[in-house]
Amino acid sequence: NKCMGCRFCMISCPFDIPRFEYDSAVPKIQKCILCFNRLERGEQPACVQSCPVDALQFGTRRQLVDLAKSRIYQNPWQYVHHVYGENEVGGTSWLYLSPVPFDQIGFRTDLGDEAIPALTQNFLYSVPLVFLLWPVFLNGVRRNHDDADEILPEQHESKPGDIT
Repeated sequence: NKCMGCRFCMISCPFDIPRFEYDSAVPKIQKCILCFNRLERGEQPACVQSCPVDALQFGTRRQLVDLAKSRIYQNPWQYVHHVYGENEVGGTSWLYLSPVPFDQIGFRTDLGDEAIPALTQNFLYSVPLVFLLWPVFLNGVRRNHDDADEILPEQHESKPGDIT
């Protein structure tokens, strides 16, 4: 209800999860909310509950990482030996197993392990400093400019051709 359609979430998500409703007359950004109303009642998301082969799981991150690693260990010929999302961009809440390399199914494999907020941390720490120092600097510039404009008439030397 608060979405204003700026689409910054689409640009900033390295996994291209938020989607814009291009075909809608009143478009919104859509993404899965994990059946929040079901979670409030203590139920699992509908997709997890209805999955007939247990391909989808729901739980704490630690539980899911352990489950993924045990599936790989128990069936090493069935899966790529990597849990996608465990370390990518600092670790995500969505984890994937695959029988083929992740780049072959369209997943980005160039993301690195550093969390996205860590990339902007130094810049964000400098923002308060800029907001504190910039007004002081501008105030000093304005005062110097005002002082330069205040030339008293007796200090001004007239030259021939000057208009006073």
